[in-house]
Amino acid sequence: MEMIEGRGIRPRTRFWRGPDLHDYHVNRVMNGRRISMRCVEWWMLKCPGRCSVSSAYTEFRQTTRHNHDPVKHRIQARAFRHFLMERCRSGDHTGYKRMYNQERRRLKISRQAASRMPLVTLRPSMRRARLENRPQIPRSIKELDKILSRRRYRKLSCTIDGKDNVYAGRAGSASQKTISALFVSRRMLRYMNKSRRVQSIFCDATFCPVPRGMKANQLFTISTIRQHHVIPLVRVLMRRRTTASYTAALEKIKELAPGFQPKKIMSDFERAEQNALEMAFPNAQLHGCLFHYAKAIGCKARKLGMSRIIKSSRMVRRLIRWLSCLPLLPCDKIKKGFKIVCKEAVRKGVASGMLGILRYWARYWLPKVHILSVNAVIDMEDSTFQDIYILKKGRQANRIRSVSAVANDRTVTALTTDLAEGHISVREFLKTASFTILSALSRGLDGKRKKPKKRKH
Repeated sequence: MEMIEGRGIRPRTRFWRGPDLHDYHVNRVMNGRRISMRCVEWWMLKCPGRCSVSSAYTEFRQTTRHNHDPVKHRIQARAFRHFLMERCRSGDHTGYKRMYNQERRRLKISRQAASRMPLVTLRPSMRRARLENRPQIPRSIKELDKILSRRRYRKLSCTIDGKDNVYAGRAGSASQKTISALFVSRRMLRYMNKSRRVQSIFCDATFCPVPRGMKANQLFTISTIRQHHVIPLVRVLMRRRTTASYTAALEKIKELAPGFQPKKIMSDFERAEQNALEMAFPNAQLHGCLFHYAKAIGCKARKLGMSRIIKSSRMVRRLIRWLSCLPLLPCDKIKKGFKIVCKEAVRKGVASGMLGILRYWARYWLPKVHILSVNAVIDMEDSTFQDIYILKKGRQANRIRSVSAVANDRTVTALTTDLAEGHISVREFLKTASFTILSALSRGLDGKRKKPKKRKH
């Protein structure tokens, strides 16, 4: 009788089931080309079971008896394990328990066979199999670039539909510490190349999503607006926040999308970022971000110890709000607005309490008046590339903006029109518009709140 072949636990290994329903591994080839085999439980159970077969795995002959009963479901259990490991190696990110149950039902594995391969036993092996096709965690942007540039790891940066890749290469030099990793898909680059579509961009940097243990400083994002929806275009993982680093990243973006020539740029007030943007896009109008400005005013007031006086004095609260909404004025009226705030502080007798914040504004923000004016507020929302397709069809891509956001935009637009036509003064503009920036100002005043500690019971 012929022996039945089964899969082993290790890759590319086999075992054979004999007519006695016991399972064997090949031990050695004897004289006369007969194959000596021993029980698969020879190590775990110290089973002495032996047999010999012909070279064609026929003519079975048991030479030594076993010390245990046959295991009927080993072939099915090992096959079940094999398919689970292959699925883990394929890059499937399904949870282990869900994957286990899906494969058990798909392969119609009996409960007796599955009981020989419980999830608690297979989980470590499944994890190792999943990690086989994953690289070691990179410790620098240079190592990350080497990993994502290899064809073997292309799946790591592949889009969900599998039609594109989000990794666009690196910019700058590792030795000069200006290296950056760019993440932008080819379809986004095609969208950016059409200058009519991307006329205004918004640049912002954040530190929270930066991977730990990697020599990276921030994640720099470039977005655009279409029908009040934010479309993220490029994400750049940067080593440093220097002018040279920003310049290298922006030049790489221009190389990938030669038609990318925005006319208006809104960014935060980081000097290195603004210098690089001015050099990369000399014909664009550069504006500051109202949110970052109002938050900075609130942070400075808190650091100057003004929190108590702001809470106790209604007039100080009002003038801090006025100071925070100065960028909503046209550029040629910001200085006049600041003078009005100073005169109002003297007239109401609160100048001494506001001297520090007024000096800070005159020293730090007055030289930046040319980029300070935003003249309007556009509320940003999260979006994806799918939004572009949806918007082309004339449909709504995201949830409707909040009533307060729409009301704030309408208020600022109406006030700007009235100011331009001479219906209201700069003082009246500041008085009404100051309530539209309360959220950003409050963030700066509150700072980072510590989470309350959990009480031990």
